[in-house]
Amino acid sequence: MNARPTISPSVETNNDALRLELQRELTEPETLIAELADRAAPHIDPVAWSTTGTAKAVAEQIRSALGRLDAGTYGRCVSCGDPIPAARLEAVPHAAACVKC
Repeated sequence: MNARPTISPSVETNNDALRLELQRELTEPETLIAELADRAAPHIDPVAWSTTGTAKAVAEQIRSALGRLDAGTYGRCVSCGDPIPAARLEAVPHAAACVKC
């Protein structure tokens, strides 16, 4: 049986702060989606349509990160299970994969 390295103590001890940060980050794409909703259609405003699609994808990534935090798997790559480097999580707190994957 392969033992996996543990998540760094800084990740484990900062769950409340991390949750707040992720929830704050979620506000931006959700606000953008709401603001563009009335014109986000490919035949009305293709730029709003594309921007809304991107915002929806980012919002889903953030919600997934919150789910991983609840499940106790935040900070681990969803593909290989290895720890995600702290620098990557600092840059992209909702990152789901390590740099390798």
